[in-house]
Amino acid sequence: MSTQPLFLVVDDYIQMRSVLSSNLKALGFTNIMTAQNGEEAIRTLKNHPVNIILSDWNMPQMSGLELLQWVRQDKQHQFTPFIMITAEVERLQIEKAISAGVSDFILKPFTSGILSERIRRTLQRKNVRQSTPVAKRPQTETNRPQDTVSSPPEIAQKDRILTILAVDDAPDNLTVLSNLLENDYRVKVAPNGERALKICQSKDKPDLVLLDIMMPDMDGFEVIRQMKTNEDTSDIPVIFFTSLDDSKDIVRGLEAGAVDYVTKPIKPAVLVARVRNFLRYHRGYEELKSTIDTMMDNARLRDDVEHIVRHDMKSPLAAIIGIIESAGKDKNITSEQVKTIEDLSYTLLNMVNLSTDLYKIETGKFELNAKPVNILRLIDKVAGEIILGFATKNVMVKTKLQCFEDTSALGDELLCYSMLHNLLKNAAEAAPAGGTVLVTVLDSEDVKFTIKNAGVVPEQIRDKFFDKFVTMGKQGGTGLGTYSARLIAEAQNGSISMQTSEESGTTIEVVLPSAKPRRQ
Repeated sequence: MSTQPLFLVVDDYIQMRSVLSSNLKALGFTNIMTAQNGEEAIRTLKNHPVNIILSDWNMPQMSGLELLQWVRQDKQHQFTPFIMITAEVERLQIEKAISAGVSDFILKPFTSGILSERIRRTLQRKNVRQSTPVAKRPQTETNRPQDTVSSPPEIAQKDRILTILAVDDAPDNLTVLSNLLENDYRVKVAPNGERALKICQSKDKPDLVLLDIMMPDMDGFEVIRQMKTNEDTSDIPVIFFTSLDDSKDIVRGLEAGAVDYVTKPIKPAVLVARVRNFLRYHRGYEELKSTIDTMMDNARLRDDVEHIVRHDMKSPLAAIIGIIESAGKDKNITSEQVKTIEDLSYTLLNMVNLSTDLYKIETGKFELNAKPVNILRLIDKVAGEIILGFATKNVMVKTKLQCFEDTSALGDELLCYSMLHNLLKNAAEAAPAGGTVLVTVLDSEDVKFTIKNAGVVPEQIRDKFFDKFVTMGKQGGTGLGTYSARLIAEAQNGSISMQTSEESGTTIEVVLPSAKPRRQ
């Protein structure tokens, strides 16, 4: 059985379906199905376990947006990653797709590098939550950062003269191209494919390649293929020249990754206009892509914050339910239990309000209004709630004080509460049944405390223990608890660290600024 994800490519143009399928295969994905419209896509989804959908926006009968809305309402596929491929530029339409639950966008025209990055990013978000296997792209550099697609130099430096590389085995053609373009652009020339690839791989890469198809030794198709399978050159746009009028050869060039073509013999006015229009369009395209990326990032942040808040609310709710169930069995409820339920209810209300602060922390807009927080009282409060929440597992939380009784941190009480809840809950989950979580508060110039349990963090995730979505072997784990704890500690000018081993278990150390003046 194949471990690769199953792709569904939806587009009403057969050429576009062919181009996308070819690009996916070049990236190492071979499990691909296609549909020519939304209705056919729905029939496919009902009968096959599709893992990721690539859909055009503008299609007859059912648009990509309508297909997305159907997918999100279908119980079987409501969480299936959905990438919209579009030339749509209206902000309102983009916002509609984001609201409908689109996973990402790819704007036309796109390169194989952009396609690869979008798929990798989308599957990564799915993998950390649902463990879907990802195919690896063959023949690419693995040490290059993959989280961003570099914009053409014209975007970063709009006043810089753009560089165009002309590739043709006929010297007269290179002379003509240079004369046509040198007044507006810096022009480089290459008499063959091998020389063109060296220029594209140099530090001074061109912004656009004009490429002849019919060349000896290495034709234009092979040049494009090598460019698109090399991470360093895959994002350089290519316009190819051809004297061929066979549509199959034109489609072959576009499938290989070219963004446009010009037929020979070259008409100077047409060539100059096509180059100028493409580069102008490309500038606008990159700026639009940046805007859409920002909109998607904001939407993802909101989604992540909602996951964090839902994750953090589970322990107080579990404690409330535990008290109510206990009172129901005893046919009685004490005033102390009523007070605990009241406190926990207010805690839940405050945690809903906390979501705004978490969003601000993630976006770098949080401003700390630091006040003294009695850490010992807060630890006792959270420990009691954790013991109630893990009563069936019989996990105990013990506190060991090696500090003054009035030890107070300088921070935000609700943030400290959320951080402690996450860390103690994680420790209780990792501890064996009947085990103990030990909280030690240390005497130091800062407020320092450790949380220790007998569990061991898997070696595969130790180096990224506090990263977002990192989890392993925990049923229902989101990988957000320790991530939000790190965010909160750092937002309060503190730090957090972890040590783990088979011999001593796992210890989390948190350091927060003290509310007391430092000793001189």
